[in-house]
Amino acid sequence: MVERVQYALATNVSKPENKGTGRAKVTDYLITTSFQKGQSLVRRTFEDFEWVQGQLVEERMGIIVPVLPIKKPTNNKDKFSEEFINERQEGLDRFLQRIIHHSELVDAPCLLPFFTANPADWETAKANAKKNEVVDEDDDEDPNSIKIDAHAAMHTPSQEKKRGPLGKWFAAKRDQWALQKKNLILEETPAEAKKFGDLHTYADHLEVCTRILSEDYDQMLGSYSSMAEKYQTMGAAFTQMWGEHELSTTSSSQLYQTLGQTWAKISKRIEGRMASGKRHFATPVDDLIMDVMALKAALTKRKTALYNYTKQLQEGRNLQEQMDKIRQSADFTGQQDKYYQLEKDIRRSDLKLEEMRKQCEMVTSRLTRDIDRFRMEWHERMRQILEDFHKQQIEFLQQQSMEFSTALSALSTLDTGRSDLPTGPPVPVAKTEIHMSYSTGGAKPVVGSSIPVDNGVSFPEVAPPPASAPPPPPPLSPDPSKSFDDTKSLDSVVLENSTSEDDDFGAMGGEIKLSEKSGAVMTSL
Repeated sequence: MVERVQYALATNVSKPENKGTGRAKVTDYLITTSFQKGQSLVRRTFEDFEWVQGQLVEERMGIIVPVLPIKKPTNNKDKFSEEFINERQEGLDRFLQRIIHHSELVDAPCLLPFFTANPADWETAKANAKKNEVVDEDDDEDPNSIKIDAHAAMHTPSQEKKRGPLGKWFAAKRDQWALQKKNLILEETPAEAKKFGDLHTYADHLEVCTRILSEDYDQMLGSYSSMAEKYQTMGAAFTQMWGEHELSTTSSSQLYQTLGQTWAKISKRIEGRMASGKRHFATPVDDLIMDVMALKAALTKRKTALYNYTKQLQEGRNLQEQMDKIRQSADFTGQQDKYYQLEKDIRRSDLKLEEMRKQCEMVTSRLTRDIDRFRMEWHERMRQILEDFHKQQIEFLQQQSMEFSTALSALSTLDTGRSDLPTGPPVPVAKTEIHMSYSTGGAKPVVGSSIPVDNGVSFPEVAPPPASAPPPPPPLSPDPSKSFDDTKSLDSVVLENSTSEDDDFGAMGGEIKLSEKSGAVMTSL
């Protein structure tokens, strides 16, 4: 009885180290893996991870295999920087976590040597896998894999000999351009064509929406950075506003100190929110984008397999047409050698076509099954990310509100004992009024002042005069010995006018009287 291959129960990527110099300089990572029968520690490079990812795609074609983080930073000089290496370490760890928690990837044949082999055995394992990239379908250790060489199935040996490197490059480019067509007709049922066409649209839609979340949140982090900087400088301005001067002992100094400390704390909280948001929102959302890219890669892999099957089917039909023409020709005897060669090519094509048909069916079945898992897990991870983000955002806003509240007590009172500013209610502004009275004796205008009733400030009402107020004293004649002081404020100016029946100006006369008691000027014409 053949013992089943062990699979990893837990794994961890840690302790990156740079080795070598110059162009030979590489970074490897410690991989600690737990199995049912023990633990293994090995060191692997990023190229080793790339090899495993490629092997998983071939060995488990149709399964959504996680993709790796970017290979190079934006600036190639940062390739061995601590920040980039740490980010890559986290990405590689997430890659392995996705694999060992995937029921159809955890037992892939390429994983055991990756987790356990020493450097020499690891190189041997990679070389052997290159020679035997395909595992037979009847292999008891891996019943989900089949033996298929898609490239060999596309061309006969004679065709391969005729094609040089340039011809192969053009053939690969033609296939690439054909696969990019939206209306590419493949050998599949209409129901399958619609189903997987909708899945391609679904994946594109997820990618667009998730990238919007990622890019817009990066802009939000940029605004957070600017806001934190402004709060820091404004807090410093508040702190320095009271300064080192003689008024620094008043409560105004405590006010500005409190404001400065409050705004500085808010700046620190915003900086902490930036780091937390990047760790709990930006990075997980980027991981979801990579999962969508893995889905699109799996869909493209199925489309490629189906495209190869369609081409092989068309090639077999062309061979059959050539054979039918030879049969119907009059010179059949002279073309017997060509006829027998076509017969061999058709048999070979039919065998390859059957293998490719099985491969397409298996890939379609795997992908259909794995997409259901992908949808559930992907949206659950998105839900968890958003739930965590909203909880942290609420906590951040509550803490920010509490910090602002601490400044309110300092803002509510201010010691003005050493200040020259008035502290009482504002003095009411006098309002000048002119009153005209008409009688048979003439018109009498009166100019005076009164307190405004509605000036935005409430003032105490002035009591009305008593009902039986004594009549005002008669006006006194001005003392010629005293000069008129025009600096005194006039409460009222009364003009008395009398005219005669004669309109002649010579009949008019006048007299000016000054009342010192009331400060009123009486003018008679």
